[in-house]
Amino acid sequence: MSNMFWRILFLGLFLTTTMTASAKTILYVPADDRPVSLQYAADTVTAAKFDILVPPVEYLAGHSREGDPERLWDWVLTNASQADALVLSVDSLIYGGLVDSRVHEFSSVVLEWRLKRFDQLKKLCPHSPLYAYSTVMRSPKASGSPVEPPYYEKYGSTIFQVTALQDKAETLGLTAAERQQLQTSTASIPADIMADWMNRRAKNYQINAQLVNLTRTGVIDYLIAGRDDTAVFSQSHKEGRLLNQLAHDLSISKYASFPGADQLGMVLLARAYNTLNGTTPVIAVHYTLGTAAATIPRYEDQPFGQTITDHIMAAGGIVGTPYQKPDLLLAVNTPLSNITEEAELLDNIPAILNSTRQFVTTVKQNIAAGIPVAIVDVAFANGADNALMTELNSNRLLTRLSAYSGWNTASNTLGYALGQGLMAKSMNDTDRLNILAVRYLDDWAYQANIRKEIYREQPDLRDDNVRYLDQPNTELEAMVQKKLRSFARKQLWVQPDSVQVSFPWNRLFEIDITLTPPASVH
Repeated sequence: MSNMFWRILFLGLFLTTTMTASAKTILYVPADDRPVSLQYAADTVTAAKFDILVPPVEYLAGHSREGDPERLWDWVLTNASQADALVLSVDSLIYGGLVDSRVHEFSSVVLEWRLKRFDQLKKLCPHSPLYAYSTVMRSPKASGSPVEPPYYEKYGSTIFQVTALQDKAETLGLTAAERQQLQTSTASIPADIMADWMNRRAKNYQINAQLVNLTRTGVIDYLIAGRDDTAVFSQSHKEGRLLNQLAHDLSISKYASFPGADQLGMVLLARAYNTLNGTTPVIAVHYTLGTAAATIPRYEDQPFGQTITDHIMAAGGIVGTPYQKPDLLLAVNTPLSNITEEAELLDNIPAILNSTRQFVTTVKQNIAAGIPVAIVDVAFANGADNALMTELNSNRLLTRLSAYSGWNTASNTLGYALGQGLMAKSMNDTDRLNILAVRYLDDWAYQANIRKEIYREQPDLRDDNVRYLDQPNTELEAMVQKKLRSFARKQLWVQPDSVQVSFPWNRLFEIDITLTPPASVH
């Protein structure tokens, strides 16, 4: 069994048997068992001195395992009375998990029967806030099995193009050339394939629409509908637009919809943390030079400034004014141009620009003034900005941040930096540094640098951004672990031998990093 299994099993047993009357408890159902969904989120909450109840790992969706909604619901209903707040992935409780929501074959009758259990849950614990997060099914430009239906590898780009043009036709209108392209592309997709994709989306949209109604009636106290892997024109954008119209009467204290999926659990855990502490943190935002708030990141469909505001409110905070001393400063590293390129590209070199120096100076000044700082590093997608990290390191700031994030999409990065930054005030230095070290090793060392080295050194791996492995590859894990330990020795404060690495889903897109013993400054 994997290290992940034993870690989560121990966590669940420990928390179940050692809860005290004074500790606040959050019951949490993640979207699947990936570290960013489960372990990293749970580690953050426990570091913030809260208890967290999580389901047995075998109930959750995994690399080669569908999630089990029935067992998850039974577990939730059995344990809900122990919780002061609940943070629930609708995708897990209705479909089995995030990927399951894209490939399931459940009937609408089954899906709606599972949805009715939210009413049962609210009656069981009427005084515990129930925070739910769902996703608008993604519409990526390219992907394939097993995270999409098998046909998506061949037809996915055309399906994206067709639905993007349909969305644009409804909002801005199409040129004659675009109308012709829409007709040609539609004809090139087999009717049964398009029907399968759209029928599943229709089922999922109806579930999201009913979640809005459950929020309206008070069964769900707060709902996020995340737009997973979207674009300015796309089917995800269209469905998000329709959901927002349906939820027009819900206040910002009840409902939000914004880009992203993998960060939603962290955002709502932060909301639960603030609710249970009775706090409404003031959060200021500072951008580096460039397109700043106007940036529309890759894989997203709205300006990032709007996304930041959405996240702050979803986490239970308010956007600060220049006249307020904030509880947290979000220092946002956006690109100079309105393009977030992939972090693995050659452009991501540690060449320090004046804009980067000015940004780091502002970070340093705020920390010196006693203001906690969380860095949202979105200059690149899927990894850190090497120039920024080099400058932070040169200024001895890596250990002084409240939080840092620079992984996957911009919204994923934002949600993690915000959630961990808000909860950092309850952490001791050892736990805060441990969380920071994991992010630096993952987002900076691995995602921005080591992953592309592996691509070059392993030409037999599948040539795409995910690169699935046919089976667990201990030799490759050992190679990555060696590289990460070397990075830690040169760049960080952690003991290199404490760095442990695995590929939890047998793909190079993400790794699971643990530090044993926890990181400490030396």
